[in-house]
Amino acid sequence: MKPEIVVWLVRDTCRLSDNPALQYASKMAKSGGAQLVPLACLEPRRWADKQFGLPRVGEHWARFRTECLQSLRNDLSTRGCGLWISAEEPVRALIRARQAFRVCTVISDAPLGTEERLETERIQAEGFQCEVVNTDELFRFEQLSFDLVGLPATFSKFRRIVEKKPGISPDPPQSIPKLTPSFDQPWPDPIEWIEPLGNQISPEIEVPTRGGEASALEHWKAYLDSRALSHYKLTRNALCGPTQSSHLSAWLSHGCISVRQVWYDILDYERREGANESTYWLRFELLWREFFHWYSRACDWTLFRRRGPNDKDAGGDHNRQRFAIWSKGDTGCDIVDAAMRELNQTGWMSNRARQLVASHLVYESNLDWRLGAAYFESQLVDFDVASNWGNWAYIAGVGADPRGGRIFNLNDQADRYDPDQIYRRRWLQ
Repeated sequence: MKPEIVVWLVRDTCRLSDNPALQYASKMAKSGGAQLVPLACLEPRRWADKQFGLPRVGEHWARFRTECLQSLRNDLSTRGCGLWISAEEPVRALIRARQAFRVCTVISDAPLGTEERLETERIQAEGFQCEVVNTDELFRFEQLSFDLVGLPATFSKFRRIVEKKPGISPDPPQSIPKLTPSFDQPWPDPIEWIEPLGNQISPEIEVPTRGGEASALEHWKAYLDSRALSHYKLTRNALCGPTQSSHLSAWLSHGCISVRQVWYDILDYERREGANESTYWLRFELLWREFFHWYSRACDWTLFRRRGPNDKDAGGDHNRQRFAIWSKGDTGCDIVDAAMRELNQTGWMSNRARQLVASHLVYESNLDWRLGAAYFESQLVDFDVASNWGNWAYIAGVGADPRGGRIFNLNDQADRYDPDQIYRRRWLQ
């Protein structure tokens, strides 16, 4: 008889605490007398493919994800459980595993984008029982008062519903489940160690970020202890400053910290330190993230087409010279050039800077907005398919913006958010 296993398929949730997919997989394994096997795949779609001639994975993201998986492996090991890492697509890794094990169930977090949805369908088409769980959202699908077809078309409408309708609130964070020890029989052809594409954090980055749950929690605690949350709304648009924003995006996008945990920690902070517009505003930004997660699922493949979910002509072309000028930070617009050089060197830029460079690409450089989205995907340490592509479609006017796009006066924005030119001098020297 082949050993029975329940596979926890790790997608973008590299943590043990408040992980509903892991909780469910662990429960399934215990109830059926099976072994829990966590599996992460460095599948070619993400790690080797290109789009618009750009790599899907850049060195900053790869370095961070490698650290996340190494940290997750260590955290699992301390609980007697292993983490198997495969270089194949999940369906191929599972087919190979079926040669040695009876795979009872595959549990994973709910897919965000079209590729992840199709990946789940391929697993199911191969005869595996595959179940998905809302793991990196504030709300479970069952809690929402609408289905994906009826998703509010704008963030404002979405926010009013989830904030005001009784009974819609995030579940409290869950504790780490007790994991069953792994058995000795090896997974077929595992990768015992993975080498990151980029070994070092850029010395230029303002807030160093290491992948992993422990690093996420340490950073978040330090931010709360600094009481910077109490003035978050006043500083969140700053282009630089270590506590001007929460800097949680990388850890959230790789699933090192639970968005529900952040939500409840903010509520605890408000009880201790007092609530104000700033403490609310970080939860407001988490709701933006939440909206884009459901918006990505509702739009599916239309989010990635040139005309976007709104089927609207956004203009723009694929001129290589203009795109190279923009991507290298050589446009001659100092605020855009400073932001692009920060991105290229560190894998990060502020939310305000992202809006400004997106506006320049679409409305000043006259390029297809998807080139910008793809370039961000190749460079950002905190790439999140829903937030990245949703925000780019929003700026281009083919997505969820009721105004039909956002055009910024870049000189006015530079004067407002970098009046002393500290940010521009730093990156343009």
